[in-house]
Amino acid sequence: MNSKTDILRQILAGGVSLPPATLRPVESEPEGMECMCPDVVMEASWGGQTTRFSVQINGLATPKALRQTIALARDAATPPETYPMLVVPYLSPDKLDALASAEVSGVDLCGNGVLIVPGRMLILRSGKPNKYPQSTRIRNVYRGKNSLVARAFLIRPEFAQVKDIVDLLEQRRGRVAFSTVSKALKRLEEDLVVSREGGAIRLLQADELLDKLVANYAPPIIREYYRGRCDLPVNEMLRRLSSTPLGKKQKAAMTGAASAEKYAVTAREPVASVYSPIPPGELLEASGIVARESRRFVNIEIMQTTDTRAFFDPRYEDGLPLASPIQTYLELASGDKRQKDASEQVRRSILASLSMT
Repeated sequence: MNSKTDILRQILAGGVSLPPATLRPVESEPEGMECMCPDVVMEASWGGQTTRFSVQINGLATPKALRQTIALARDAATPPETYPMLVVPYLSPDKLDALASAEVSGVDLCGNGVLIVPGRMLILRSGKPNKYPQSTRIRNVYRGKNSLVARAFLIRPEFAQVKDIVDLLEQRRGRVAFSTVSKALKRLEEDLVVSREGGAIRLLQADELLDKLVANYAPPIIREYYRGRCDLPVNEMLRRLSSTPLGKKQKAAMTGAASAEKYAVTAREPVASVYSPIPPGELLEASGIVARESRRFVNIEIMQTTDTRAFFDPRYEDGLPLASPIQTYLELASGDKRQKDASEQVRRSILASLSMT
């Protein structure tokens, strides 16, 4: 349910509640509200007190929609006659916190909400599940291949047009369809991560974007995993693995964990660890590396995957195919304590490159 009309009908039918307060719609609007009219006026009764609220309805509760609805509710309210309130399908705990901080009441259709009248009333209820998950045409924009659009802004924080993002992704070995980029941008804009104003597409919150990428990160899906022992030095193995012609397929690339020492002060494990688009056996044969499969004294590790993220935005140093700083950061931030500590150095480096520290 994300239709404003449907939500209003449910309100008028008494389908919105927030115990222990009693909520009911008021048919007549208070005087002096001809210019900034609420969608409906509601009355809340609790503890012998009755307070009226100017309610704004929205079928969305994205950060952008929430900010706009809060502004409308404040404009329509005339304290102490009426106080601002919004009604949406679902309010998560973090959005309830945001409303409480803004001193704006909010109620959803699932039983969550906050009623706040400064100095007089505060009721907060949360934890009810979302009965109205939004169906979108694009999967999580911070997970999987779709996250490449978000990652593009951590490489370049401003673009003139959507085509420039598509071109950058293709140049960095991360081809994404134009239509997918457009849909992802819409979600990023709703989350207030990017803006499209003044003829440019700009990154607004680099810190927030990194946090969302970490929270939604899942390692590449590995089709075949090889661990073994080879007599060659680690760097020589890495050079051979990454320079081996694989036809039209992508070349092998070092994992983020293996690339860590290039972006942070940390010791790298003495292991040639790479992602490969072809089976490990084929890669070893094509690169001329003789290795013995083993679980002890491992110094070569090959993970076969077709996940574009693993090969996106490679950096080369001394002939070695380093993982991108972003992939390195995400892998380290999802690792053990030592890796998490190292990830903070990579994070600061990424932010510094954007001049947004």
